[in-house]
Amino acid sequence: MCESQVKKLSKFMKEEGIPLPDVTSSKPNSEPNEIPLGVKLTDNEITNGVAFKLVTCMQSCAKGQADSLRSDIGMIWLDFYTDWITFGTTLKTLMRKRGWIKVPPYYYPPGSPKQ
Repeated sequence: MCESQVKKLSKFMKEEGIPLPDVTSSKPNSEPNEIPLGVKLTDNEITNGVAFKLVTCMQSCAKGQADSLRSDIGMIWLDFYTDWITFGTTLKTLMRKRGWIKVPPYYYPPGSPKQ
């Protein structure tokens, strides 16, 4: 999904004559089985990190759409936002199924009766 969004945005920028920024080099391939167990992240940690990044991406897309002056750029941000929503609903369903959702502790306001 990210690669398709990068391609779409790069194509748009080239058509508009906007110079593309320098990108970092790609990461080297690694073997997941060679990482020691104490260092490797658990599935729970990975999915909660992905969920956090998902929320950040959705906020950035919404801000980009709200700040865009041109409607075509706003539509690109809206398209990206709908992609993230689709991914988010799938991720949330998977996290519920596997028990990976982190639920914050309940809030009891001061002075409330104790049970």
